[in-house]
Amino acid sequence: MRLFLFFALAPMLLAAGCNRYEVTLNDQPLHSPPRLFTDYRIDDPALRDCVAQTIRDNKITAGRDLTRLVCTHAGIVDLRGLESFGSLEILNLADNHIATIEPLLSMPSLAQLDLSANPGLNCTEASALTTRG
Repeated sequence: MRLFLFFALAPMLLAAGCNRYEVTLNDQPLHSPPRLFTDYRIDDPALRDCVAQTIRDNKITAGRDLTRLVCTHAGIVDLRGLESFGSLEILNLADNHIATIEPLLSMPSLAQLDLSANPGLNCTEASALTTRG
């Protein structure tokens, strides 16, 4: 009975413990772990680094899976490319050097946004976020 349990449980335990690794048999992949999301382009180096770190930390495998991003005190100037993450619900960009938030205007899921301490920010543009339907 113990031997049966061992052979019954061993594959499940191995599969659960090895899901981060590629498993091959005769050079043929049997299991490949999901790849981190890389299909985006962000020109601002500070924003790019913050997004890349968040993707690594949260093991994001699709753009729609990134729903929360915190990039405070990062020296971010340009938000172009952030529209690749249309499922963002929470975005904290406080204490940066952002002058325009145009890329955020097309983010329908955005529910919480912190743009405090961005001295060059155009307040008229920021008010467009609160009046959109």
